[in-house]
Amino acid sequence: MKPILASLGGMRVVPDCCRATRRKPARFQRPTLLAALLLVAACRHNDAPPSEPFQFPIAVAIQGKPNDYWDAVLEGMSSRLDAPGVRLEKLLFRAGEREAIFRRLKEGDWRATAFCLPNDEEAKQLVEEMIQAGVPVVLVGTDLPNTARLGYVGTYYYDAGRRAGAWYAQRIPSGEVVVIAGHPVPQAVSEFWDGFRHGLLFNRRTRARLIPLSDSRNTPSVLQKLLPAPQIKGIFLMGAEVAQQGIGAARLNNVGVLSWRESSKDWYRARQIDLLVLERPKEIGIRAGNLLRNLSQGRGADRQIVYVPYEWLAR
Repeated sequence: MKPILASLGGMRVVPDCCRATRRKPARFQRPTLLAALLLVAACRHNDAPPSEPFQFPIAVAIQGKPNDYWDAVLEGMSSRLDAPGVRLEKLLFRAGEREAIFRRLKEGDWRATAFCLPNDEEAKQLVEEMIQAGVPVVLVGTDLPNTARLGYVGTYYYDAGRRAGAWYAQRIPSGEVVVIAGHPVPQAVSEFWDGFRHGLLFNRRTRARLIPLSDSRNTPSVLQKLLPAPQIKGIFLMGAEVAQQGIGAARLNNVGVLSWRESSKDWYRARQIDLLVLERPKEIGIRAGNLLRNLSQGRGADRQIVYVPYEWLAR
């Protein structure tokens, strides 16, 4: 029988049988909706990130004095390691602090490390111990070839010296070239000097002399003693600080400079120098940071030797 709708004073009255039929579905919708909400909440809880994110502690240890070269290297490195969870600890220390720094490196729970150390037995032993402990090692600036390091990034100083020596061999028929050198990277001066002497062999009538400096402020006084000598036909200033101190006193033709400061190009444009080798410490830091990032994540385990290109300007 169909429901009967009665009219009472303009109001529509629905019989009780119809009311019961329409209420019935509502009783089953509420529990179903509640169960669905609980299920969604449980899924969201399971997908939530952990309260303590995974950490990537990375150490960079440099034996040397603070200067704008290392500032540029560390700036480039930091730009590639600026990521969630990465903690970059920078250790710039002097020779007297070496024992404490080495102990700190050995005791730390590092995901990767980068070193710039003189090429000696203690440095090599540190690299070997870190590798044996399962910590990847990248060398910056100075390589330690007979170690199990997983990467090296730096300027190819031997190649720069060889090219500079060959340039002087062609430019100066005979006489002497003096190389006044001071650089914050250990081994940089000796590697450059080896290349310079080999490049100069193209002209047996041109000789070379190396004057290494521990303090760049001595450059002007050294030049004042050298310049009166008639056999000196060329001066090469290796290192940004040495060049800055000596550029005013080296009033000769055939002046060369190795620097890491972009402003050194002004000397070349103004014809104060005839040769400029411009290395790129920030790019060294960037490429070292790339290696550290990959190694800390368990990638790129093959040994990688990276020579960052330098800029060459010569007349």
